[in-house]
Amino acid sequence: MKKGAKIAACIAAAIAFLGGAGFYLSQTVIKYKMISYKFPYLLEESALYKSYPYADTEVPDEFRECSVKGIDFKAPDGLFWMYPDATDDVRSGILVDNDDISKRELLVCVMDKEEPVYPDSTGFKDLGFFDKRMNKGLKKLGYEPAENYHDMMFAANTFRLEKCNMFSPSEVNAAYKLMLFKGIMMPASYSVDGVEDSFETTGSSKEIHYYYDNGNMRSFVTESANKNGAYELDLEVYDVNDLNSWQNVMIISKDPEMARQIAKTIDIAEDTE
Repeated sequence: MKKGAKIAACIAAAIAFLGGAGFYLSQTVIKYKMISYKFPYLLEESALYKSYPYADTEVPDEFRECSVKGIDFKAPDGLFWMYPDATDDVRSGILVDNDDISKRELLVCVMDKEEPVYPDSTGFKDLGFFDKRMNKGLKKLGYEPAENYHDMMFAANTFRLEKCNMFSPSEVNAAYKLMLFKGIMMPASYSVDGVEDSFETTGSSKEIHYYYDNGNMRSFVTESANKNGAYELDLEVYDVNDLNSWQNVMIISKDPEMARQIAKTIDIAEDTE
């Protein structure tokens, strides 16, 4: 081979090598760095869900059993329907301890069952989420393949970037798509007519997010303190036999311990007929 041909061959080999290295870096280190750049608010500690810390709260013996819209719980005696004539929508699930807002100490609201836009993983797989390739990376990150909405949200809400090996293409791919999915599903702030005003809510301070599993149900719990002094726990409750739909349960109390005691007893009713 002539000298010029050898040089050309070496240059071609170098270009091929550098091209391969460039592609590898684009799918690992560079893409890993892009996660922090594109989704910083999704990786903040406040956006990450932790194990629920009040699972061992003791419940007073005098609490009475309640059942609303297929959700069982125990609460102090004396609760009554805030809207006794309501038969549907959110108002049909609100219990309070006092008609007078200025004297109200407790409100419990059980909302109707909801489903996501895509009730299972099928729709997201069509968009490239939670397919075989992504699930391979998720498994390396410590998550089982996500086959339902709850498991998708659990992975998105508990994932920490430090779990990801930046030199693993499958892990980086899964991490990037997980954050993109979380960004898509991030709920907008909203207020529920008939609930917020019923406790003179004027907004809430920093929220803390948890996950909880009692064997019969799984839930995502948001803890916050209203500016007017009330303590709030919002539970997104999933029946383990139907992890593609959920019910929200809101507990607002002047006594944080009471709210935690009620939350401890929340469960799926055995008979929902």
